[in-house]
Amino acid sequence: MNPTENITSIFDLDGVLTSDDTLSSLVRARLAARPTRFAAAIPPFLLASAAPPDGALRPAMNRAIVALALRGMARGQYEELAATTGRTMAARTAVGQAVTRCRRALAEGPTVVATASEENLARAFLDGVGLHGIPLAASRLDFTPRGPRLVAHNVGEAKVDAVRALGFAPEEAVLYTDSASDLPLARVARRTVTVNAARRSIAKLANASADIRHERWR
Repeated sequence: MNPTENITSIFDLDGVLTSDDTLSSLVRARLAARPTRFAAAIPPFLLASAAPPDGALRPAMNRAIVALALRGMARGQYEELAATTGRTMAARTAVGQAVTRCRRALAEGPTVVATASEENLARAFLDGVGLHGIPLAASRLDFTPRGPRLVAHNVGEAKVDAVRALGFAPEEAVLYTDSASDLPLARVARRTVTVNAARRSIAKLANASADIRHERWR
């Protein structure tokens, strides 16, 4: 690969730019203040934890947990919580080497952050680490009378479609990810870079990728 080429870069958020999961952190904070909902969230949480990251069960359980945790919240309430959580995580859980690499990629060529996290929350984190205005493909909420629900869950094949919708070509991209949930992107990406990934995810991504390397960032 010629380092002077105008390479497209796709960065996952959770596990790459941040060491923690942004939406899970928001949900945990919300559930901690509501013990009855916390108890109700345990079964779907256990199912999600046991499910493979590249299957359909984990995203379905995560959507159920989000709906349960955020039930009754108005748009303004949620957006305030998302902004606070995103800024706090930017200060505490940002992976410095990943953020630096993302800034450099953005200066050198087309770059997008593609994440299953919710867009307001993800944008607050990115602004907090100085990645203002970077293109973002993220999940979206619909605000119903019962509260927010994930209606555009940007995971798996949906993430490939979202990246394309923003005008990026994943076939020309270097993908930075920690998770086998990004297998659909890894299958088409020019190169995959695993960042602080678990062995199981590395094995699955290696099988799916035409060109792969592995890095540990702090």
